[in-house]
Amino acid sequence: MHAVALDLLILLAGIWLVAVTLRPLGLPTVMGELIVGVLVGPAVFGWITPTEAIELLAEIGIFFLMFHAGIETQPHEFFDALKRSIGVAVVGAIVPFGLSFAVASWFGLGYVGATFVGLTMTATAVVITLKSLKDLGLANTRVARVILASCVIDGLLTLVFFGLVIGVLSGGTFAPLSIAITLVKVVGFFAASVLLGSFVYPWLTLPFRSAGGKGFTFVLLMAVGAGLFAEAIGLHMILGAYVAGLFFEEKVAHPNLVKVVHDRAYGIAYSFLGPIFFISLGFSITFDISAIEVGFIALLTTAVIVGQILSAGGMALRMGLPKREALTVGVGMCGRAEVAFILASLALAQGAIDQSVFTILIFTAFLLNLFTPLALKG
Repeated sequence: MHAVALDLLILLAGIWLVAVTLRPLGLPTVMGELIVGVLVGPAVFGWITPTEAIELLAEIGIFFLMFHAGIETQPHEFFDALKRSIGVAVVGAIVPFGLSFAVASWFGLGYVGATFVGLTMTATAVVITLKSLKDLGLANTRVARVILASCVIDGLLTLVFFGLVIGVLSGGTFAPLSIAITLVKVVGFFAASVLLGSFVYPWLTLPFRSAGGKGFTFVLLMAVGAGLFAEAIGLHMILGAYVAGLFFEEKVAHPNLVKVVHDRAYGIAYSFLGPIFFISLGFSITFDISAIEVGFIALLTTAVIVGQILSAGGMALRMGLPKREALTVGVGMCGRAEVAFILASLALAQGAIDQSVFTILIFTAFLLNLFTPLALKG
């Protein structure tokens, strides 16, 4: 317990230091949190060694970041953006995948390894972008909603293609039936969420109508339940957290209760657990890399940035967004975090990539996560 408390002290000190130095300058704090993770982690000073306790706090941090994002978004705004973001998401996934696959193949990776590199570099990091937009005061804008919807679609597309690759690794053949089942699960999850949010949520007057009730606890109960339902059918728990927050609004709850829930979720997501997640991303960085691997990282990072901006930004321009907003959409979808790290870890466990390629993917994701908030600020 003493070791965990000491790690937590260092993490909180880092979070506070980043906030008091970067916020007055108008810079997104996520950039500083990533750098703190590299400094205090094994790569530099080694003050903190990743443990199960820190990993658990980081995962809960992702949960609260998505939960708060849902609370801040009106359901009709999200689903309107979802319908309009199909093109942005699909093209914004295909191009980075193709470029990443080509770069990996050029550096000598086989078909399966290059496919995993492509998938890892396709999984956009919605939480990185959300945090950056929040720091810049753009969280509840049209651009933010388009980016969020596109990232959700990207994540689901990555899940489907990941199922294809795992089928090849485990059985040697594609399994169309399993892919069809995955698609049915995705559609079923959102259909059930819409039905429950539209017709069941408004009837829950007891926990939501009292300004001094236990509404925050009840909303968390709903979020965890929805997250477990998402995981049970093979999706990510953060989708459930987002949906539970999405349907919590003033028309179903007392205005004072909405403010309380919003403030508490914000404090946990952006002042405590969320920053721990961003700091933990820096723990995977190592500087024990060769010159060839540095070239791989540089080329892969450049390919993803250029491909993501041209594809997602270009489609956003075609859907009618002004040039600056379209560019912001392209830049905002460049981050790679939780899903990318999960896919890279699974690829390593399956033997599709070796430790050196895993390090390259982690380092590339880290650089993309540094680029995204800086470029959004610019």
